[in-house]
Amino acid sequence: MNLIAIGIFVFFFALITIVGFWAVYWRKAPLNTLHEWGLAGRRSGTFISWFLIGGDVYTAYTFIAVPGLLFGAGALGFFAVPYTIIVYPILFLIFPRLWFECKRNGFVTSSDFVRACYGSPQLALMMALTGIVATMPYIALQLIGIQVVIAGLGIHTQGLGGDIPLIIAFLILAAFTYTSGLRAPTLIAVIKDTMI
Repeated sequence: MNLIAIGIFVFFFALITIVGFWAVYWRKAPLNTLHEWGLAGRRSGTFISWFLIGGDVYTAYTFIAVPGLLFGAGALGFFAVPYTIIVYPILFLIFPRLWFECKRNGFVTSSDFVRACYGSPQLALMMALTGIVATMPYIALQLIGIQVVIAGLGIHTQGLGGDIPLIIAFLILAAFTYTSGLRAPTLIAVIKDTMI
């Protein structure tokens, strides 16, 4: 085990945990409404949103999955480059209008938007379920990324004993997200982007 690496890891893990739980006090508002909890009251602003989007885009997918795919499968992994080149201009065209409409009408989720546009609660439900199902591989990827980092520190990650650090990390993440809503990932994204 590399004690210096473990010390740095523990320091940043503690920092992120403290910031995650403190986030409930950042731009304090009652978190009993979905737009306050899930959208930080729509008061993050452009600069903070830039950090949040950067924290979402540059994740374990960027630093572990794509390089791993390139190492394991070769040129097949280069799909990420044209995918990004194609997707970003589309997002820059669509998302500002989507943001404007959602803010104007008070929509919180994509299902709210779909229901209002098409008047179909069934389509809105399908949209919500698709979002939940599509999030599952992303969560799995993040957990695998954490496991790779922990293994890189020299800590054994096989079996039930190896799952304990993942369980602890997931429970802490779930706890501060539950208590702070989007405020926690937003402030953590500032730290993460600064580190990157």
